[in-house]
Amino acid sequence: MRINIESQIKKDIGIILIFSFFAFIFGNWILSITSPDEGKNLDAALNMLEKKNFIVPFYNCEYRFEKPPLFYWFTDFFFVLFGVNEFSARIVSGLSATGLAILTYLFGLRFFDRQKALISAIVFMLFIHNWFEARAGVPEMLLTFFMTLGLYLFFIERFTLGWIALGFAFLAKGPVGVALPGAIYFLWNIFNKNYKNAFKIFNFKGILLFFVISLPWYLLLIKEFGYDYFYKFFLYENIYRFTGSKKIHSYPFWYYFPVLIGATLLFLPIYIKVLRNYTKQLNFFLFWFLFVFLFYSIAKNKLHHYILFSYPALAILIGYYTSKRYIKIATAIAGIILVALFAGAYIYESKRFIPKAVEILKKNDNKPVVFYKKELSAIVFYTRKCIKKIDNKEQIPDGTFVIFRKKNKLENVEILTYGIEPTGKFYLGIYKKEE
Repeated sequence: MRINIESQIKKDIGIILIFSFFAFIFGNWILSITSPDEGKNLDAALNMLEKKNFIVPFYNCEYRFEKPPLFYWFTDFFFVLFGVNEFSARIVSGLSATGLAILTYLFGLRFFDRQKALISAIVFMLFIHNWFEARAGVPEMLLTFFMTLGLYLFFIERFTLGWIALGFAFLAKGPVGVALPGAIYFLWNIFNKNYKNAFKIFNFKGILLFFVISLPWYLLLIKEFGYDYFYKFFLYENIYRFTGSKKIHSYPFWYYFPVLIGATLLFLPIYIKVLRNYTKQLNFFLFWFLFVFLFYSIAKNKLHHYILFSYPALAILIGYYTSKRYIKIATAIAGIILVALFAGAYIYESKRFIPKAVEILKKNDNKPVVFYKKELSAIVFYTRKCIKKIDNKEQIPDGTFVIFRKKNKLENVEILTYGIEPTGKFYLGIYKKEE
């Protein structure tokens, strides 16, 4: 009997792996690298590989203190394995999303039956937001995978392994990687008066291994750059962003409601079932979802991908009430949408500025180039140049290649090419000073 169950579980995971390839990986090479986040992350990763310096991140020939190195290291592995291309640049996120689908299944299996667990995993794979994040060269999916893995390991009482997973989460994005899953596990058990289980999280061996994994890189950066690094990463990028002391992406409290609607568009009718027939069996997943959702809603600075860690819990909340018939229909609709998105991406790519500009710049590799007012990090990544951003046109040297946005109109330029990007229409030309 046990052998039969294990065989069925392996079959389910096989289904998840095949489904994940189409949901999270296939077609990740269609679009050229985008700006600003992908270009910055990937330029930093490639700089590590080229300089053989895997400690200090650089972007555009300047230190990049905003992000820890784990995403860079994993991406470099795939750059070596498959070459420097769009597939390699985005595969870390795709594999992380695949791992999250499997973890969603394992959570569902621990609390419910196989059918509900598998449906929950498929629901997760049909969250539209995940399709985009899984095809982005950014560390958020990697972070979410290790956070979810850590939380799952805590729940099966593998505390040492759980802390190891959170060590990697800390190296993927910073303090939030350990704070959220740790708080969810601890507070859930405290609220349910499972004090013994709650305090099991303070596993000496696990915490020691967490520090061994996560701290050395940070200490090396602090040793080399001192307060400059400590301020930029721990204060500016974490505390000041959360409290709003530094306004970077300041949005209202309700910002994540439309994000959720867009992410779960295929399952909006199921919310009615969740509300009408809610069962206490789902309390842990509701707590998990609400904790993450409210945590980031309270934060003054918000970005859509911050709430990815709530999606495995939300998928289980929805999956519990989703019938096999509904999931088949949703999967068919998702397939149509994905095909349309791939076709749209192919058409959009033909109109983009980045590939057109890069082709010209590579043919004229010896000529200087500058950005005027608006930087495109993907250009830096593809050309392997240090490209200065200039805000005053009087400082642009005569005969220089200049990249500028339509809204930042620049005269006395011989236009070589133009195209669209998510932030507007861009031009590449040769600047000629007025006589």
